Amino acid sequence: MPGKKVDMVSFLRRPIEVVMDAGLGNEMFQYAIGRALSIRLERPLVLDISLLFQSPGWEFDLPCFRLGEHSVRDLPYPLWLTRTHALRRLASCGIELMRFIDEPPLQFSSEPLQVQKPCILRGFWQNERYFESISRHLRDEFTIIREQDPRSAECQERIRRVKSIGLHVRRGDYLVPPGGEDFHGICSMEYYGAALRLILSRLGPDAELFVFSDDMAWAGENIRYDLATVYVDWNADRNYEDLRLMSACRALIMANSTFGWWAGWLNPRADKVVVAPRQWFRAPGATSDLPNAPWLIAI
Repeated sequence: MPGKKVDMVSFLRRPIEVVMDAGLGNEMFQYAIGRALSIRLERPLVLDISLLFQSPGWEFDLPCFRLGEHSVRDLPYPLWLTRTHALRRLASCGIELMRFIDEPPLQFSSEPLQVQKPCILRGFWQNERYFESISRHLRDEFTIIREQDPRSAECQERIRRVKSIGLHVRRGDYLVPPGGEDFHGICSMEYYGAALRLILSRLGPDAELFVFSDDMAWAGENIRYDLATVYVDWNADRNYEDLRLMSACRALIMANSTFGWWAGWLNPRADKVVVAPRQWFRAPGATSDLPNAPWLIAI
């Protein structure tokens, strides 16, 4: 079991709990809001991964980082459901052992910033405002602690040496029905072309391209530009390694993906150029705050 088990001290102090869900990028947002609250309220942090494995393909990816102090809870789903229903029922009767904070769909909520009591957070929390108070903490805690393989280490050295442009293509689960492509949408070739032209106007024509994707076969056939290009196709089971390399690039062209967003955010360079698609979701009426971060350019 990753992390530290929940002990009696954590229980008696009534922690901040975060229900973890989906892939690495989303887990990072969920950890970030939980960590911010645990620091502000001086309470233990529990990462509840009980639901994480209910969806095929998801893993608990955060142990790749140097996280702060936390515990991990992994209950069988029926037991997790019973516990959740019991706590909600008690709260409805005026016995609020833990406050439930459910994120409004696709909307920023000020409620977590005002909470003063132990709580259970459920949502994706994809907004920098939730954790901007601990940005320095997070940059340190999101340091990857896994040893880098020689091929990636060589690639990272090259990325740092040249005018490197990372280009991220997200396909994978965005194409899975029902609703994958209809909701998320896939970034168009017109977007990638426009983003690349913008970056080359700033870096110059001697830049080099580094392509990252969860569908490298497609990317190898379709991402073709008149630039020296490296297709980073050897990290299929190590998403953290792609994150480490992407965040080292001088410039980054993001897909509409939280994974790419974090790669841009983690880049420490003051002169970084990060481009994101203005249309984050394809579904009518679905909006996101992520393309509006002050350190990136949305087109």
